[in-house]
Amino acid sequence: MDYYSTLGVNRNATEDDIKKAYRKMAMKHHPDRGGDEKQFKQISEAYEILSDPQKKQMVDMGVDPKSQQAGGQRQQGPFEFHFNTGNFEDVFSNFGFGGGSGGFGFGGRQPQRNKTINITVDLSLEDVLKGKDLDAELAVPGGRKKIINISIPSGIEGGQQIRYQGMGDASIQGLPPGDLIVNIRVAPHPIFRREGDALIIEKNISVWEAVLGCNLDLQTLDGKKLTITVPPGTQPETVLSCRNEGLPNMRNRQRGNLLINIKVVIPRNLTAAQIAAVENCKNGF
Repeated sequence: MDYYSTLGVNRNATEDDIKKAYRKMAMKHHPDRGGDEKQFKQISEAYEILSDPQKKQMVDMGVDPKSQQAGGQRQQGPFEFHFNTGNFEDVFSNFGFGGGSGGFGFGGRQPQRNKTINITVDLSLEDVLKGKDLDAELAVPGGRKKIINISIPSGIEGGQQIRYQGMGDASIQGLPPGDLIVNIRVAPHPIFRREGDALIIEKNISVWEAVLGCNLDLQTLDGKKLTITVPPGTQPETVLSCRNEGLPNMRNRQRGNLLINIKVVIPRNLTAAQIAAVENCKNGF
């Protein structure tokens, strides 16, 4: 197998180039997303080889690391690649959600590897709507800093974790790189509240607007301006809905709804004339 072609990189690719190519290919071909399991295993195998400096050097010398070690000795057992095919938001073993371990094994046994690194990423609700690419700074053993680019998918929820395999510590040569676990934290929004894929906003109207009906102007999370019609006779706590103006669903990418919770404001401290007018209106019903 041509490991470079499998990952879609050339022989001059850097370590970061190889990692980025692997992330892209793994997301595209993972069986949980409808990809081919055999092709996914080949991609994982290519990354395991090319991310190891010693094995990469053997490939560049025309030696297959699967069948030989340095000095021409055969390895004791075949490569085995283990990945979880559970649901998407729980564990995506090579680029996944949740707490699965994933990883490569030899003879069915998990090898020793470099350390897993945990970081926390703070997002706004706008970031959740659009997704976000960012440069993360990792503290690796030896007091060094490592900058990597990661992609946060849209629709993610606060409290979820994303596991990026092979993007953690790689300070010990000859061992597989550790994983990176990103813990997601989403800041409260001053206007919108999230419930699943739905966004909720509260709008106040007067008693007269509830009785007679009115139009409400509002702005969606992505800046779109809408005019909502409140029908005559609307009751307090009525919920109006705007389709596809909420947040994207991580499974099917469809957007939820924007829900407008109508609050009817009862006036206080009416004047005598206002009270009389209300009494006249009441007597007319």
